[in-house]
Amino acid sequence: MSRSSNAAPEQVALDASAQTLSVHWADGHTSTYPLDGLRRACPCAHCQGHGGDAPGPEVFDAPPEREWTDVRAETVGGYALRLRWDDGHDTGLYRWTYLRALCPCPECRS
Repeated sequence: MSRSSNAAPEQVALDASAQTLSVHWADGHTSTYPLDGLRRACPCAHCQGHGGDAPGPEVFDAPPEREWTDVRAETVGGYALRLRWDDGHDTGLYRWTYLRALCPCPECRS
């Protein structure tokens, strides 16, 4: 079974002091995403271009460009997470399948 087919979140935790967003998935896996990488991976048309390919886990390899001090996360229906960034951007909907495929952990990247 592919990782994206296990994209049912049980818990989402945003930790501004650690600059991470963690998702605990229904299959027991936990993905921890650096906030700056998630901002660069925003899937909206403005950030990725119309029809552009969304980045993969390598987006987390770059050093952080800044610290995010006021980020908010809210679920959208049963299919996505909206992140409201302190730069005013909030149009990207991070589908659960996208987040699961983007998991930066060594196990998922191998």
